Amino acid sequence: MSDHAQIVVDIEVSAEQAPELTNIVRAWLVGEHIIEQEESDSVLGGTGHRPGINYRAAIGIDTDGKARLQRLLGVAIVSPTWRAALEEAIEGPTYQESFLGLSTNGVELAVGRRVFDAGGNGIELQCDACSVSFEPDDSWFDAVGAWFGGDDLVSFPCPSCGQQALLTEWRGPWPWGFGNLGIAFWNWPPLSDDFIHAITRKLGHRTVRVRRHL
Repeated sequence: MSDHAQIVVDIEVSAEQAPELTNIVRAWLVGEHIIEQEESDSVLGGTGHRPGINYRAAIGIDTDGKARLQRLLGVAIVSPTWRAALEEAIEGPTYQESFLGLSTNGVELAVGRRVFDAGGNGIELQCDACSVSFEPDDSWFDAVGAWFGGDDLVSFPCPSCGQQALLTEWRGPWPWGFGNLGIAFWNWPPLSDDFIHAITRKLGHRTVRVRRHL
């Protein structure tokens, strides 16, 4: 099974502010019981916090999923094999619960200047000026290297209309994030928009959600 992460990247926090803000967000997530207080070997390449008893507050729950299966089982003509599968699905954990049994299911708070890329999802951006979506050429990686080297003002042009934008301002279907703080939820079900808004308010800065696949 491959791993994936949803990363909430603070694109405005300074390197000096990032450690303190990390502690604030960590305390909030622990206090809300969204993550456990103890750190563990639950993320790739480091330590993180496993889901807390109130992890559902961070995700969108499909509360009607099992009800639909119940109705299907009651009215549909199905083979014994399909009936057994439906009964198992009704009795077993939901998709939202199944990630709890994974060894990699923690929340990682990454501090330091980093490029938060989308991994196997690649990159696809959309120009605010002309609305064209595109996959950038190799010059994008030159700009990324310049940003990582400390150039906060490096820009990148739209290949269609030529409009320049700061590298950190580019968005699209598969954006990357650039910043000094990223909060990665490893193998969690999709985070809800309400939760993303809540964590953004707690950070006090603009954020980008990066969906990374390995």
